[in-house]
Amino acid sequence: EHAISYGLPRAHALAMTEVGRSMVEMLGVLAIMGIVGMVGVKMYTSAMNKHRANELIYEAQKRATMVAMQITAGQENLSVANFTNPTGYTFGVEKNPQNANQFNITINAVDSDVCTQMKTAIGNGSVVRHIDDNCMELTFNNDLSRITEAQCTGSGKYWCHATGYCSDTNDCCLSGNCTIDSCPTGTSTTGTGGSTGIFVGTSECKCASGKVYLGTECITKPTTCSSWTTNECGKGYYCNFANVEKTNGSESCYNITGTCATITAQTQPTLAQKAILQQAGFKSTFLKGPANNWWSGASWCVAQGKHLIDVSQMDCHRKTTDPATNNTVVQADETWAHCCKDGQACQQTSWNTSLWNGKNILAGKEAEVAKFADKMVALRKVYGAKNFWMASPYAQNSCYAFYANEGNGRMDGYLRDGNLTVLCE
Repeated sequence: EHAISYGLPRAHALAMTEVGRSMVEMLGVLAIMGIVGMVGVKMYTSAMNKHRANELIYEAQKRATMVAMQITAGQENLSVANFTNPTGYTFGVEKNPQNANQFNITINAVDSDVCTQMKTAIGNGSVVRHIDDNCMELTFNNDLSRITEAQCTGSGKYWCHATGYCSDTNDCCLSGNCTIDSCPTGTSTTGTGGSTGIFVGTSECKCASGKVYLGTECITKPTTCSSWTTNECGKGYYCNFANVEKTNGSESCYNITGTCATITAQTQPTLAQKAILQQAGFKSTFLKGPANNWWSGASWCVAQGKHLIDVSQMDCHRKTTDPATNNTVVQADETWAHCCKDGQACQQTSWNTSLWNGKNILAGKEAEVAKFADKMVALRKVYGAKNFWMASPYAQNSCYAFYANEGNGRMDGYLRDGNLTVLCE
């Protein structure tokens, strides 16, 4: 005891013993913090996606209210131009090509996670009657009615699940199928329908693994195909005729085999660009496809219920010294011609260098450009000097087809195995 009194106090000696957390404990704490942080970020991201989804639906409904008023007033050209687009999104409007009693509010570039939240937010009684696979189109009834399926079928009418529309006839669905008791043979109700399946009544039918929906049933998913006039690959697919061998002037260029390929979304015109195209006479069903050979392009259109545009629909008039052909519309099986407007003698040379700077008309050249067919001018304004396939054969040669040559302002011919941009209506 005496020795201790001359040494360090006992309390001080105990204080020098090591205290605190070990390295293993600290790492455990950091790991837990990391997990909590990841969960927090995921929850925040999910909440933001849900917020954006609700915001886009709200913006679409605001525009739909205005469009419904325009329809009631008998306005032919629908517009949502008075609204300010939210950052990162562009809204538009079009008449529903599948149903005259509906219209679509269009949105560009919707993120897939936001799209999923949008579909979740829409119920059977919503004023939004249908959202397409990529959330690029929100369908509304012209009168903004929101009749439910039970009310529809209870009144003896047909309910179309694909569009959320109640119809007097049983041909109201995009697929040709309305309310029935069960899914077609070979389908299940465990899928989500959409681009590879089919909505039938209250069921969302999806073909079993290895099968695709075609017409009225699920068929074994094809791997090869040979038709560009019918969709033999099934919903969501088209026939891609890659590596077609060149054959000049012979019907053998039609003896080709393709591969069933997935239809991928393509960038479509903005609202302002759509206005230019429709004012020129293009239909509201206008769809721009990828660059591909003629056969693949034709199949890409057919697989979506559309078709390549016929050369005569471009309204291009010839300018010749022969009274028999002067000012006649360019037709299938004929040869190339500059694309003049009816009754106008448009410039026959240097369309690209003396009249245009990319997509813009050169200063002082507006009057000369106005002599060209409206559709040719509209395509140049929207897409620049691209080339677009037409449906029509060229110069009575089965291996050639017409194309709109935006670089020269005329209708030209090209071997069908070439890669040009696809236009559908």
